Amino acid sequence: MLHHAFSRQRFLQLLAAGLMLGSTLPRTALAAGSAGTVARVKGTVSLRRGGQQSTVSEGDAVEVGDVVTTLAESRLRIALADGSVINLGELTRLTIAEFAFARETLTREALLDLDSGLLQAITAKAGSGSSFVVRTGNAVAATRSTDWIVEAKKAETTVVVQEGKVDVMESALGFRSLPSAGEDKALLLSAGQSTTIGKIALGGQLGPQMADGAKLEKYLAGLAMD
Repeated sequence: MLHHAFSRQRFLQLLAAGLMLGSTLPRTALAAGSAGTVARVKGTVSLRRGGQQSTVSEGDAVEVGDVVTTLAESRLRIALADGSVINLGELTRLTIAEFAFARETLTREALLDLDSGLLQAITAKAGSGSSFVVRTGNAVAATRSTDWIVEAKKAETTVVVQEGKVDVMESALGFRSLPSAGEDKALLLSAGQSTTIGKIALGGQLGPQMADGAKLEKYLAGLAMD
């Protein structure tokens, strides 16, 4: 349950907009542009920053605006500054759209754009007013503290929750901000539940389902470093 000063209603408003509370954290909360570091790499992973392309190595800094892409049979683990961990499977493309963390209050704002592929977010506990959002081409999902997996395909987004709760909403505008959306359009997923948004239901949104054990195992295998 969200703190009374930051209700689920407000959380869903941000979810609908695909935005973060950009004015709530001081710009000095982190070193300029810093989001975290590369914790582990398997195979080949590229990073694009400011028009420059490079190959990722363990220990490299990850900054706001970076675009990371894993090649075939490759994996990437990013340790974010707030203690959250991001795992990427092969053939995945992710942009660190926004990230800010105030150590004094443990307040976090994270916004990740998953263009394609497989992502697991193990989000650390954070202070009141924090949020953690993953956007795909047709959906936006948000949480505060949990372990969840997102798979983005061309026309589908699947979200699986292992621990905690995640709000998921369809976004016809993809990575662009959604000006308004009713709260009733957001699905609240609990641990052990999943949903798929996209063409699978004639363009509709499926309600919460029990997570498919075989599919979850396949996802976890696709994220494993060993």
